[in-house]
Parts: sequence; structure tokens; C-alpha cells
Amino acid sequence: MSTDSAVPVTASYRALFAQPVLRRLAVADVCARLPQGMTSITLLLVAAQHASMTVAGLVVAGYTLGQAVTGPLRGRLADRRGLLPVAVVCGIAYAVALLALLAVALASGPAGLLIGTAAAAGLVNPPLSPGLRSLWSAYAGARLRHAAFALDAAVFDLAYITGPVLASVLATGAAPAAALAVLLALTAAAVIAIGKHPSHHPPSHHPPPSHHPPPGHHPPPSRPSTSPAATAPQERSAPQGSPGAPAYPTGDAGGPRVPKEPAERASEPARDAGSAPEKGARLGPLRSAALRELLVTAALANVALTATEVALTAYVRHHHALWASGPLLAEISIGSILGSLLFGARGAASGAHPYRRLPRLLVGYACGLAVLTAAGLYAPLLAVAAPLAGLCLGPTLATLFGAAASAAPRGAGTETQAWINSIMNGGAAGGAALAGLASGRPVLALALAAAAAAAAAASAAVTAARRRSGRAAAPDPVHNSVS
Repeated sequence: MSTDSAVPVTASYRALFAQPVLRRLAVADVCARLPQGMTSITLLLVAAQHASMTVAGLVVAGYTLGQAVTGPLRGRLADRRGLLPVAVVCGIAYAVALLALLAVALASGPAGLLIGTAAAAGLVNPPLSPGLRSLWSAYAGARLRHAAFALDAAVFDLAYITGPVLASVLATGAAPAAALAVLLALTAAAVIAIGKHPSHHPPSHHPPPSHHPPPGHHPPPSRPSTSPAATAPQERSAPQGSPGAPAYPTGDAGGPRVPKEPAERASEPARDAGSAPEKGARLGPLRSAALRELLVTAALANVALTATEVALTAYVRHHHALWASGPLLAEISIGSILGSLLFGARGAASGAHPYRRLPRLLVGYACGLAVLTAAGLYAPLLAVAAPLAGLCLGPTLATLFGAAASAAPRGAGTETQAWINSIMNGGAAGGAALAGLASGRPVLALALAAAAAAAAAASAAVTAARRRSGRAAAPDPVHNSVS
């Protein structure tokens, strides 16, 4: 019995790590995620060397705001110019900005300059996180996409357990500059891991979609000439391995070009149908109605996540046990990691489309937070309820990112994931403010987090219902192929 059940649990991950390109992406993912877990505490400790904690908090806020403002733009540049060159340029500017922040902090510079340099670092943060999710979607294929996004979610949670610990040990054991150096080194390692991808592929492995349409499918004749993405490859026709060629094989807009399933290719015209080329060029991936609705769900989900963190911290502080905040948040992350790994191993077996799976996962997440809220009435139960509260969190994030990948217009995968990142940053700010207002009554703050998760589930359910009704009303086989 145990042998039979172990096979499907590990098969997806064995298949994923059997492919060299996916192993490299996994290494790049770890190198890119760990600095994310280190950033907040590193910036706080760097700024607080000769400044107040209030100023240090504003430094982190400025950095976060900078990331949110330019995230979609950096994602669009990565789609059009290639992830590697954009990551290199942004990485150099990012290192300069963070080193400038360190210099200003050591020189006891004014608060405005500290905040400004932190915001500048956020503005040029390399788009590694959205870019890697775009590459996971492209290279993992339909069979391994669940496992890839689940692994990404698990690494994300692991980074937020180990990152703050690593940063604080380096900062207190050596100096805040040491934590900053490791953060920059890991970011550079992620960029290098992306650039290590083989620069030659057999042409037959990734033919342009327009050369090999699926049987019986005829794209609209105007699409090749009017789509901005369709004209972009003419500017980047250098052979792989030449100085001007990106390290990853590029598609219509600088993103990875990989073989597509017939159903995927058939669904692409339907995804862009009804939007004028001029309007689509301005809106980018936001021309996808499904993505616009998904952004609402993502924002509400992150309101719940951040409100939970703030509410739990307020709860333990109210009970004079601030030391317990770290272990409780780590328990939620451990539950999330376990949920992500199980989801990656078995999620594909359900056959459900991400839009149908997402409402169920968010209901599970809301129920977990409701249990956590109830446990708050008797403090010792929190340690039991915390892992349960995180069990559906990782699968929810993995499904959100997978649904965003499926909603992304062709050639806009990185920008799509950047929009998700930016809107979730906004949701995080809202969740922190909401829970902060209710922090005098921590159980109420936990209840508000559960309510936000329930609202996210309702939003996802509405989106899924609209997609079902839209397909039912459209007998066109192209529309029916989008499941």
C-alpha cells in the first residue's frame, strides 16, 4: 500500500528533476527566492544602524512601493527584450542602489535620502520572480506544470522561513553589510543560472506556431500582420549562440519559445479575440478579462495572508509572548510547504482547470483561517491550528500563478506574472493596514483575515462561473478548447 502510494507522490518531481533545464530553473528559483525572504530584515537592519526604526520602516515601505510601481514595466521589457539582458541591466542598477543605501546608512545620511535610495532599488529590482514563473510555465509543459508551480510555492515559503534567519544571523554576527552582500550574491547567482541554459536547440523542438498549426485549425489571416508580438521576432533573428541572441530560445516577444500542445495553440486566438491591436498594445496582458478578474482574487488572497501575519504578531504581543510570533508564522509556512508538495504530486491527477480548482482551495484556506481564529480564544491551540491554516495556502498560490500563466496573452508571460506580483504587493499593504487597525483586538484581526480569504474565494468562484457560462454560450470549437 505504501509503495503504491509513494510512486505517484514522487513521480512528478522525479520527472521534473530528470530534465536538465528544469533542474537549472530550480536552482535559479532557490537563488532568486532566498533574497526575497532576506530583503525586509536586511533593509531594516542596514537603515537602523544610525536611524530610528520609524525611518527603517519607511525604507522598507519605499522599497516595496518602488517594486510595485515598475513591476509590470520590467516584466514587459523582459518579454520584449528577453529575461536575461533585462535581469543583467536591472541587477547592476539594483546592486548600485543597495550599495548606495548602505553608504548613506553608514554615513548617517538624512532620512529622505535613505528612503529615496531604497525606493530606487525597488524600482530596478530584477524581474527574476515573474520571469522564472514564466519560464516554468513554458518549459515544464502541461504534464509537469502543476509540480513546477507547486515547487515554486514551496521554495517561496521556505525562503520566508530561512531568509530572515540567515539575514539576522549575518547582520548580528558580522554586520548588516554582510547580509546585503549575501543577498546580492544570491541575486547574481540566479541571473547566472538563467544564463547557463544551453544556447542551441533543435529547430524541430520549437517551431513557430504559425508554421505548424494544429489539424483543422486556421488562425485569423489578419493576426500575423497586426499583432505587435508577431512582428517582434524579425528584430531578433540572430541564431542561437550569437552575441545578439538571448540565452533562452525566444518566441514572439522575447519570451521562451517551446512546443505547444494543439489545444494550447488553438486557444490562443480565442484569448486575444475581440481586442483591437492598438488597444492590446497599450493594455498588454490586461486586455485579458480573465486576468483582470484574477488580479482581484490575488489581491484579496494577499490581504488575508498579510493580515494573518500582523494579527498573529499582535496576538502574541497582547499575551506578552512576542517570542512566539516567529515559530507560529513558521508553522503556517511549514503547513503551506507540505500542502504545496502534495499538490504538486497529486494536483494534476484531478484534471481540473486552475479556474475551477482555485475557489475550492481558497475555501479551504478561509476555513483554515477560521479554525485559527477560533483557536485564538484559547492560546495553546494556536500551535495546533497554525499548520492547518497554511495547508491550502501554498496550493492556492501555485494555482493563482498557474491560472495567470494560462490567462497570459502570448509573449506576455513575464509581464503577466509581474502584474500579479504588483497587485499582491498592494494587497499586502491593505492587509497590514486592516489588521493594524484591529490589532487592539487580535482575534478580530484574525477574523478579518479569514473574511478576506472568503472574499477571495467568492471572487474566484465568480470568475470560474463566468468562464463556464462564456464557453457554454460560444459553440465555436476554438473557444471550447479553452478549459
